[in-house]
Amino acid sequence: MGSVDGKSGGTPSTQNKRAYDVTVEREGRWWVFEIPELDTAGQARNLAEVSDEARGIISAWEHVDIDSVAVSVTVKATEDARTEWQQAEAELAAAQAHANEVKRAVVIKLRRKGLTADDTGRVLGISKQRVFQIEKDKTRAS
Repeated sequence: MGSVDGKSGGTPSTQNKRAYDVTVEREGRWWVFEIPELDTAGQARNLAEVSDEARGIISAWEHVDIDSVAVSVTVKATEDARTEWQQAEAELAAAQAHANEVKRAVVIKLRRKGLTADDTGRVLGISKQRVFQIEKDKTRAS
């Protein structure tokens, strides 16, 4: 589940506000949200509107000023989308790590052939300072 910060608006500080949990999920063209504490719900056209809509409902329901209401919105995203996203992020990190290892190996190979840092940089299109960084960095040579 992802989290979306609720807008606080108004002058009261967050410490003076009553906080409510709101859960939201996509249903058709709408984002439908629930306010479990009040056993009520609402809808919004997009996620950006959920916080304000929920605060408005809570304000009316509890007969309090809207500025005294804070919400914490949790999005029930489709787990497939979240899983795919996280998998892509992991694959990207692994690919980047592998690319860094290959780059470092290339720099070391050229340096062992006797090329100066300046010449190595010119061959690879990087600065000699970057050559030195890659040589020294055994964990990430990008």
